Amino acid sequence: MNNTTNATGRRVTELDHSASCDPHRYSYSRIVRIGEHRVRARIQRDYYRAQSCAVAEVLADDMTWTCLAADDPVNWIDATTPPGQGSIHCATELGHLADTLINRAAAILLD
Repeated sequence: MNNTTNATGRRVTELDHSASCDPHRYSYSRIVRIGEHRVRARIQRDYYRAQSCAVAEVLADDMTWTCLAADDPVNWIDATTPPGQGSIHCATELGHLADTLINRAAAILLD
């Protein structure tokens, strides 16, 4: 586990992360603990903008993920490598966006 302090000065503990990649899309997710909340940043970069997404979700008491924040792909898709362009390191491509989503979730949950 990795303990860090996010941009807003809140303690964030990384619990898990995963990545996947194929010729048509790649994805990255990171689950962290912020206070007593579990937050997941989930990003999918597809070849098509309409099939891409970036969301921050909180784990509810009934063990389902509830959306807290989203970022429209028009804001980030051009800054990432299109799928099928050779070897892609998902965490490098999408990690900064995951950080942004986690910081937004922390601001929503703790302010």
